[in-house]
Amino acid sequence: MSRYDTQGRAEIESRIRKTVVPERGQIPMFTYTDPGVYELEVERIFGRNWLFLGHVSEIPRPGSFVTRTMGEESVIVGRGDDSIVRVFLNACRHRGMRLACEDFGEVNNWRCPYHGFTYGSKGNFLGTFMGAPFERVAYPEGLDRDALHLVEARCETYKGLIFATWAKSGPSLDEFLGNSKWYLDLVVGRAEMEVVGHPERWMVPTNWRLPAENFASDAYHTATAHSFLQRLGMVKGVDFGRDGYHVDAGGGHGLGVGVHFDGHSYFPEELADEYAVNLDDGQNQTLSRLKNLHGNIFPNFTFLIPNFIEVEGRRVSGAMLRVWQPVGANKCQVWSWHFVEKNAPEWWKKLGRRMYTQTFSSSGMFDQDDTENWEMQTRSSDAALYRNEEFVLNYGMGLNMPTLEKDEFPGPGDVYDGKFSESAARTYYKVWRDQILEGHK
Repeated sequence: MSRYDTQGRAEIESRIRKTVVPERGQIPMFTYTDPGVYELEVERIFGRNWLFLGHVSEIPRPGSFVTRTMGEESVIVGRGDDSIVRVFLNACRHRGMRLACEDFGEVNNWRCPYHGFTYGSKGNFLGTFMGAPFERVAYPEGLDRDALHLVEARCETYKGLIFATWAKSGPSLDEFLGNSKWYLDLVVGRAEMEVVGHPERWMVPTNWRLPAENFASDAYHTATAHSFLQRLGMVKGVDFGRDGYHVDAGGGHGLGVGVHFDGHSYFPEELADEYAVNLDDGQNQTLSRLKNLHGNIFPNFTFLIPNFIEVEGRRVSGAMLRVWQPVGANKCQVWSWHFVEKNAPEWWKKLGRRMYTQTFSSSGMFDQDDTENWEMQTRSSDAALYRNEEFVLNYGMGLNMPTLEKDEFPGPGDVYDGKFSESAARTYYKVWRDQILEGHK
């Protein structure tokens, strides 16, 4: 569907309005891979929401940068010579050529490889070393330097996480994250954290929304898709994903908090004092019982503390941050960061890296299971595009389940006892539907 095909776009919006009913747990299969739906997502989901781009430890010094993607647009995430983190569209204002063709690096300024237009680390086209080659000859009447400033996104950070949005107004990052901050702190705010190495990237033939929603809401699949853990003796039973809490944090953000009943924390004792300083009593209490934690910030930013597994006589987990970057309606690029406490003991860092690689990296055991499921779902969605009758999926698990009271669990949001629920998925799709239809009043 062309972006100029008004009638076709209206038909897609009408179909979504009639068939996407998350309040009753009804999600039609066509929405995952319909090209018209994807076009609306690029514009109305990725063009307006806060999107995760990286961690401040990846750009530690003035001039350091990484290149990332917002929607389908390449962006530069850089630390200016004033140490402020900024995000720019990775395109020269002269002819649109990419300024940074590398994945990461460190520079004093940005020089376009096509015609040589040069910009400062703040995106400015004004300064001693900024400008255009042979400028007095090529532009005898001069250039409007203010108008040539790089296109800049709104950029904010939370606990070292870098987010940006193309929306010129709207909620702050803090408002956008809402209740999810309490849970994010367990992953990224419990200590001074750092990214290990550079993010892995690989392609998966799946719609981006399937894995995002999986991490937001779905602990139910673990007993079947990941039953190998029990067969290998790595967990006591296939129901390892059930014990804990399902959390609908609002705003499309969802997560699951898995807990154990062993009476002691699985995290390193050496870091207990740092945790106590950075977390409140309720968060520390939850961390001490934590067996696993999975979640997703709308639309496509996933965080994970995988199930603790015994290695070399120690229980260990390897924390992960992930983005499901769309590359079309039925393909996405996975960006995966391994994350660890900067002041952690070496055994925790070493074994954590090993566990990340074995479980949730590009070659990880869990990822092999999950990506095959997502690929087959995507193929089903592709086939559903040609059905005469709507193929509607059932998202009704826990539809009438009561929420816990505050004294039963310290975290915010709508919290449910046990991780088997689809409440967060229903809210995810309600936010998705409402944003998709927002452009059609």
